[in-house]
Amino acid sequence: MLGELTSKIKLHQRPMSVNEALRSARLVRKNFEVPLVFRGAGPLLIGRDERLVTLVINDAFISRTHAAIIQEDEDFYVQDLNSKNGTFLNGERLPPGQRSARPLKHGDRIMFNTVEFEFIIPEESV
Repeated sequence: MLGELTSKIKLHQRPMSVNEALRSARLVRKNFEVPLVFRGAGPLLIGRDERLVTLVINDAFISRTHAAIIQEDEDFYVQDLNSKNGTFLNGERLPPGQRSARPLKHGDRIMFNTVEFEFIIPEESV
């Protein structure tokens, strides 16, 4: 099962220290964690085209550039990038091309079509 998950989802991100990864907010799906460390590099792009995005989800129902996670100061937002099959926050579909109206909170559920992640903020930050 984990092999199937890791072949479906890949992360293209510069190496980071363990301490940096542990302090960062993250997206979690089963045993796969995506640390959200931006370092001024712009949003974390999510989609199926590994030439264009950081978080690759190999699924026919995921757009080439499906969504983005955006950081503004200490807050994170999810934005749909006009995906065909939608980006959902806690079961509510985001309007195409729009970002979440409020910052993400610990425990929020984000779905890119049917691929679901949980947004986690490290305990010391909650």
